[in-house]
Amino acid sequence: MNCNFPHLFTPLKFGALVSKNRIFSAPMGGGSGADGHLSAEGILTYEELARGGVGVVCLGEALVHSKTGNNHGSVMRLDDPGVIPSLRKCTDGIHRHGALASIEILHPGRRADPIYNADGKTYGPSGGMAHYGDGEHYVTELDEEMIGVLVNSFGDAAEIAMLSGFDMVTVQGAHGWLLTQFLSPNTNWRTDRFGGSIENRGRIFVMIAENIREKCGPSFGIDFRISGSDFMDNGATLDDVIEVAKMLDGKADMLHISAASFDNKRASIRMFPCMFYERGCNAFLAEEIKKHVSIPVVTVGGFADPAQMERLVAEGRVDAIALGRALLADGMLPEKARTGREDDIMFCTRCNECMSLNFVPYVKYPLGGAHCAVNPYQGLPQKTANPVIRRGREKVLVVGAGPAGMEAALGAAECGHDVTLAEKSDGFGGMLKAAWHPEFKKDVKRFVEVLARRIAKFSNIKVEFNTAVTPEYIKKMAPDAVVIAIGAEPIVPDIPGADGKNVIPATRIHERELDQRVVFIGGGMVGCEEGLHAAKYEGRDVTIIEVTDTIAKNAPFIHYISILSEFEKLENLRVLTGTSCEAIRDDGVVVRDADGRETFIPADTVVLSAGMRPLADEAWSLYGIGGQSIIVGDCKKPARMNEAVGDGYFAGFNIQKMDPVSGR
Repeated sequence: MNCNFPHLFTPLKFGALVSKNRIFSAPMGGGSGADGHLSAEGILTYEELARGGVGVVCLGEALVHSKTGNNHGSVMRLDDPGVIPSLRKCTDGIHRHGALASIEILHPGRRADPIYNADGKTYGPSGGMAHYGDGEHYVTELDEEMIGVLVNSFGDAAEIAMLSGFDMVTVQGAHGWLLTQFLSPNTNWRTDRFGGSIENRGRIFVMIAENIREKCGPSFGIDFRISGSDFMDNGATLDDVIEVAKMLDGKADMLHISAASFDNKRASIRMFPCMFYERGCNAFLAEEIKKHVSIPVVTVGGFADPAQMERLVAEGRVDAIALGRALLADGMLPEKARTGREDDIMFCTRCNECMSLNFVPYVKYPLGGAHCAVNPYQGLPQKTANPVIRRGREKVLVVGAGPAGMEAALGAAECGHDVTLAEKSDGFGGMLKAAWHPEFKKDVKRFVEVLARRIAKFSNIKVEFNTAVTPEYIKKMAPDAVVIAIGAEPIVPDIPGADGKNVIPATRIHERELDQRVVFIGGGMVGCEEGLHAAKYEGRDVTIIEVTDTIAKNAPFIHYISILSEFEKLENLRVLTGTSCEAIRDDGVVVRDADGRETFIPADTVVLSAGMRPLADEAWSLYGIGGQSIIVGDCKKPARMNEAVGDGYFAGFNIQKMDPVSGR
């Protein structure tokens, strides 16, 4: 087989180990319960990553000393030998697919949550106050004896990992956890042999590497994950990290270079690069560190395109690429790249939906699982464990070719049904045609393009564009099942002048060029994203009016703070919260603030971004005419993209609940 990415699929030797390729899964948590053991679902999740073709699968977040370092309740605990049986099942599954198994071992230090620690205290290199989420707690300084205990706990955790079948460990020395706290002057002001010089601040890294090597031997792999820079005042710099990398060269087998520190409350937008950063934005850190060490160096951060990854490896700038969210969006990414199916890779849109809903302690109720905006099967590893083969025999009509309708057509076609996908416009995408308008959301367009290519490959899907489905149309076709996915329409607020010539809905903003002064009525996610695009990429003078006290209210948390960060950079964008629009005129808008004061804001264009109304009445007018009827997506209720995708796909997939041959 001729591979289009030969360097990516060249084996990588590090220490005594060999990875079959240069694509790794970054440490990702999931599947551990309150007892700290890995659940059956978690085991399947990591095996599924291995099935997708990565060279190394890394389990995320395993505690080394839970009495003094527990950051949240449901996290693996490698200081409990009782975890071994569940982990052994996991590593067996990973090895069955030819991948190496690693596990990230860590101590949160001052970022522990004191409610989970045995004595209610939090420990760090230096005392004082530390923030955890939006709260603060007191930190007790570690004495040398306790530092020794923690160093020893890393070695013990690695030994338990080895007994559990892991080929290596990834020591978490990045992102503001304990080791970074020693490295960063912002959290380490000690005057003993663990403070001051870079040799002293980096000493614990070397001690941990030596402790692991002594207990696990030369054939066990040691990988260190380090932030190439904290990207904050008085944090660890790239020069600091280069020196620590030199200290680890020959003691560790590999370095995994990430970025940023949780000591910065907005670190996550760079640590897990948001859509406003270029893909691979942190690669330069790994490239520079690689110049100073002899061991392999891995980069991570927003990658998805195999062509970009191939260039970095081929040019010798890094040795491997680690993927996180990209594998949630498409777990088969490596295998698709290897076998020449890269045009079918579904890129992560970096909406950060998957992480934001579990981003403790910034969210009130973590969901304990991840959903993906573009992958309906994310979080359902039982697809592999319990595959269902269906022999569909029904005639299915899908009405609407937005995301829910396209997914419904694919779900039904995969089961063998004969599908007609009818769309009133001349193309795929529905409201997503407007969603991919902002410069930073082009991956949404790729999502639609990939679905369109998949649809084209099914001989049992017939697409009819420019087709308005009516009750008469359904009666004439006489389908066995109808999936109704006709979407929603913009809400036009009851404001005098809302029908003016200078007023457009946000869903039509991609169809015309905006004038210089633009006012957005509505500061939800759509208004904020379109306003940001108009100000940052088109140079318009933008004002966003929001009647509540919060903008982008339903945005995933990490996306929300990334929007705030972008807003703060722009002098030509302002946001007025607690402000209502009273009237729209040809030359601007009249607004009223929370104190009842009225103000006139000049504007050449007014954009309505006040939300969406489901086309429920229209959907129900098509219901019950052609056999089994199912309403999905935004015409049922306006929802997040991941909800529409999952709703649509499984509506199509589950039209036939039972296999007609086997009766299963």
